[in-house]
Amino acid sequence: MKKSIGIDLGTTNSVIAFKDTSVKILRNKENEELTRSCVGLINDEIIVGRTAYKLLKKDPINTILSVKRLMGGAIKDKMVQDMIKSPYYKFGITALKGGTEDAVAVVLGGKQYTPEQLSAEILKKLKRDAEEKLGDEVTHAVITVPAYFTDKQKNATRKAAQLAGLKVQKLLAEPTAAAIAYGVDNLKAGEAKTVLIYDFGGGTFDLSLLNIVDGQYLEAGTGGYRWLGGDDLDRALQAYILKRISTDYNIKNIEALIEKLPQKKRYLFDAQFRENVENVKIQLSSSMSAQLIMEGFEDENGEWIDFDLTITREEFEKIAKPFIERTIELIDNLIKEVGYEVSMIDNILLVGGTSCIPLIKEMLSKKYGADKIRISEKPMLAVAEGAAILSHRLGDEYEPIEEDGIIPLGEIVHTTNHNYFIKLKDDYDRDDYDRIVEKQMPLPYSSTKTYKTTVNNQQVVRIGIYAQVEDGKMEKMTMGFYTIEEELPIGSEITFEFYLDLDEIFEVFAYPRVNKSKRREIVLGRGGKDSKTLEFLANCLEKIFNGDYTQAQQDFFVKSAKKEIEKINKIGVDDHDSEKWDEIGTTIFTNFERTEELTESVDEDQLAILFATILINEYPELIGTEDTNRIRTLLTKVKNEDDPLEKIQATQKLKEITNKYPVLITLFTIKMTSDKASKVNPSDGLRLLQMHDQIVDHFRHRRRDEAFELLDKAIDLRNNYGGGDITGRGFDLKKN
Repeated sequence: MKKSIGIDLGTTNSVIAFKDTSVKILRNKENEELTRSCVGLINDEIIVGRTAYKLLKKDPINTILSVKRLMGGAIKDKMVQDMIKSPYYKFGITALKGGTEDAVAVVLGGKQYTPEQLSAEILKKLKRDAEEKLGDEVTHAVITVPAYFTDKQKNATRKAAQLAGLKVQKLLAEPTAAAIAYGVDNLKAGEAKTVLIYDFGGGTFDLSLLNIVDGQYLEAGTGGYRWLGGDDLDRALQAYILKRISTDYNIKNIEALIEKLPQKKRYLFDAQFRENVENVKIQLSSSMSAQLIMEGFEDENGEWIDFDLTITREEFEKIAKPFIERTIELIDNLIKEVGYEVSMIDNILLVGGTSCIPLIKEMLSKKYGADKIRISEKPMLAVAEGAAILSHRLGDEYEPIEEDGIIPLGEIVHTTNHNYFIKLKDDYDRDDYDRIVEKQMPLPYSSTKTYKTTVNNQQVVRIGIYAQVEDGKMEKMTMGFYTIEEELPIGSEITFEFYLDLDEIFEVFAYPRVNKSKRREIVLGRGGKDSKTLEFLANCLEKIFNGDYTQAQQDFFVKSAKKEIEKINKIGVDDHDSEKWDEIGTTIFTNFERTEELTESVDEDQLAILFATILINEYPELIGTEDTNRIRTLLTKVKNEDDPLEKIQATQKLKEITNKYPVLITLFTIKMTSDKASKVNPSDGLRLLQMHDQIVDHFRHRRRDEAFELLDKAIDLRNNYGGGDITGRGFDLKKN
């Protein structure tokens, strides 16, 4: 019988758990409870876990750590840039080829992978190991995520699960998962508690404030910081120990000496040093001092030195104290946000590997009272256990049975993790933001807002939804488009309905305020091909409306864009990576180029005649005999017909046919550009012509994927000989 499991997909380690009559941690193939969240490469084969982690000593360039920190990230993010610059991470982090600045890629074996693809490899191993232990197929899972994960990061996690062959029953906040495990083990029937979960993991710090009553979990609020974790503490301890070594052994520039080591020795030293420092940190949780002994290298005078030094808990606590003070600040912020008093909290439960540090309990006890502080019996396993309990609860065969007076898991009422805003323009055409969802509101949540159009006869509206993340920064979560059918005057009101479900996924509907019968759902990007296409359309529209374009050019492109938006909003909200997005993107690109080519002497009708002629002369085999014959007949009628009405009708039919083949029009521009390129760079000119012929051959033999992949490369090369940079300012709505 197919099984469902709970997965704690951690930054440093991951854990799998399963519940039937009781909750069990499933050991992996290596018989370990913790699976290193590490991906490596050996002989072109991707490996995961402790075996991959051991590669740090030989090949840190191809050993990926903490990929969870990059999930849903963007190359422009400050913290991503900090990871790129940090010597702690040896692997490559780059912009995603063919993506936007809102994406990021990791380099493994000289090849780009998205963080979702690498996380999928970790999930695949967890799935395989669970299946081996359970002796059955695992199809579903509850996967935990940091409480502070944004919509983009949650979508990335869902995509990773999909790539791993898992159906996500629920993305569960990590501290809430820990509370479930804690609550089920400790609460009796009729008992009620308010619990603050303090989850200090390897990559993130998360908080969740919950009221637990008779198996019901009501989130009062969530908080934390997505860039604070044990990794950061490890790096600070490494820097301190290097400074101690430099002082104790009279080495002026230890970083330079390490950098000068032969590559193999440098890799080995870095890995051993990292491992030794991690062991020192762990030892200092149970001892007052820890010894670091390891093989060194030659100093500046050519003398060989080995390292042997003692680190005291006092030294370590000086390093750790600022990190812990930051967590206390975040606790106070959350309590203030939800309007609670410290006296209302019964327990503060510590989970996550970093929470084992004694100073954490000491400082929290001093601040909030020792009687409130509880340390989970399984700080590194509780999150997975809670996920397994919920996974069992969501299974078709689950029946809540009270055992020994303990109430089984009931419903969970979640809250929003962020303030959400819609991006507008103010009266001075500056960016403005209007809050549509307030942080800590119970889910599901809905709100209705009315905004005004910014120009007469506005036909297209861009909807940009932003989340307020750390330091008040606005981070774009998603976007979509709405078309207006009516000719409305400036300042006309458009009503938007926003729905946020239990997983913090948005649904948006819009209609002119005076006509609700026109209510339509807006398809929002979810981080796949959809987001890339929507972003491209936004850039095109911004340039059209803010560049030096004639009214005729604007009208042509907006008219074509409206058709594509209507197609987009028919695709549906679940097909994020459908091939339809590629086709729409190509059509938008072609229409933008048509707009560039439009002049006062070449109108839309003439373009239709031109494109029709190209199709039957260049690609009759690809469009088929029927359309070829129809085009020939219509062209004859357009050229020879004396009746103006018949001519207009024939031209309109030509447009309908040519609009079916935007890809072939783009393909023809590649062939045309080959002549231009040959005069500058003959090899590029020949390459463009060869690519054109190969694409035609791919289409002829129905190899669509290969055709579109090569077409993208051909467009990039063609743009070197006349392609334009698409940038601009944008247009939106105003506050009502």
